[in-house]
Amino acid sequence: MRTLTLAKGGRTYLFRYEPGCERQMLDEISRLAEDERTGLDWLDAAALSFQIAHHTADDCYKAMSPLESAEG
Repeated sequence: MRTLTLAKGGRTYLFRYEPGCERQMLDEISRLAEDERTGLDWLDAAALSFQIAHHTADDCYKAMSPLESAEG
């Protein structure tokens, strides 16, 4: 389970998603940014998207590491 956090205006927003469901999470974040009632804007969506990209890159790095150490 992955967790995204965003602190804004005295509130903390938490989002959780399963690895492999990044696209669905990005779609939901976009939907929330479009809705003025949520308190989230496009800058917030960009920050949350960056966290998803960071998690994904970290997963890729971890997946490649055993191959690199076996070859090296």
